[in-house]
Amino acid sequence: MSLCGKSAPPHIHARRCLPAGCDAPTLPIRICIYHNDSMPYTVKSLVKQCWQNAPQPARLFIVRMLCTVCARKRRSSETRAARLFILGAFRSSSGLGQGARLYADARQAEGHAPVIRVDITRTMMQQLDFPLPENVLPLEQALALSEEGTVVIHANPPQFQLVLCRLGRKFLANKRVVGYWAWELEGLPSIWKQALDYVDALEVPSTFVRDAVKRHTSKPVSVIPHVVPALTRCKERYAEDGIVRCLYCFDLGSSFERKNPLAALQAFSMAFKPGEAELTLKVSGAREHEDTFSILRNACSNISDVHIIDQILSRREMEDLYLRHDIYLSSHRSEGYGLTIQEAMLHGLHVVATGWSGNMDFMTGELAHPVSYTLVPVHINYGPWKGMNSRWADVNVQRMSILLRSLAIKFRHMNNYKIDSAIIND
Repeated sequence: MSLCGKSAPPHIHARRCLPAGCDAPTLPIRICIYHNDSMPYTVKSLVKQCWQNAPQPARLFIVRMLCTVCARKRRSSETRAARLFILGAFRSSSGLGQGARLYADARQAEGHAPVIRVDITRTMMQQLDFPLPENVLPLEQALALSEEGTVVIHANPPQFQLVLCRLGRKFLANKRVVGYWAWELEGLPSIWKQALDYVDALEVPSTFVRDAVKRHTSKPVSVIPHVVPALTRCKERYAEDGIVRCLYCFDLGSSFERKNPLAALQAFSMAFKPGEAELTLKVSGAREHEDTFSILRNACSNISDVHIIDQILSRREMEDLYLRHDIYLSSHRSEGYGLTIQEAMLHGLHVVATGWSGNMDFMTGELAHPVSYTLVPVHINYGPWKGMNSRWADVNVQRMSILLRSLAIKFRHMNNYKIDSAIIND
């Protein structure tokens, strides 16, 4: 099958969307945490499901007990030696994993030495998508390092607390602890507030996250945006064959409701007639979230010219994917940062995205097309949003469709195509 007008490489399996249907407690705490590292996929899924469905007080109690036994509270921002330990999901294709990789590369480029990368993918109960890079230490090996330094942990609560417990008091005794967090609402859940006791300082990717965190702590909170390396290729022409190609990348594990892909599908179908455009949905976490993936496939089956890619792609393959498209579409309800939005803009794509939350730190210029929205209450009864009294953005789907149609007309002007008057007057 062709993808976006070109033949897909053999390792990228693009497919047209089809309807669904086709196609141990008595152990010591430290030991339990250790064996999470090699937990089978089915057990991990069960543990995650139980955690998400557990009452908020029960989850907070468990986290408090773990931290009481395995970690210590931090009373002030301590200053430590220059050695920098960067802990992240380096073997994961998730946004958190990519954020950790970019952070480590940026600190190295700044001349910060030494930088010690440590993989915590398994401790965070994430899927192992990539082999361990040569410049990254496994956690077991890093635990033997007793030197002073600063530990930056790229993990959100409650995974942050799991990592603290896995590291243990001995390893952290002579180290400054910094949490690098990305959050998507204006307030923090109780488990995040509890984690504030165990950091000396915090780093966040956007002013949106900074403002949310600073409401709950007097500890230092610094904005450290993601630094995407300079690109060798950038898009310069759009829809040269007359077909507008749109892209939306998202992880089902980051909340189907928050990523809001159904609104993107609706805007796309309102903006274009069959054959005028294509929409590619690059989806992560399909295996772990079969229920929401099934909802997505059913929605796609009713719309022409929509494709799904659910495979893990290398960075080069992701670059190729960006460059095969003209518009990046994001109907998110909230983003702590919006890394794929930034990457799309840097690759030269026009971006039509909800004009609220972390992405507004960088979403400016002629390629940026923020979409109006209405702030509405959050109604999610699972995961970190459970019990939250907060709000997020409900994107204006009609306005999004108008922006898509306007860009299509602009591209046709640029390419000297005859413009269908029906499109202009629609």
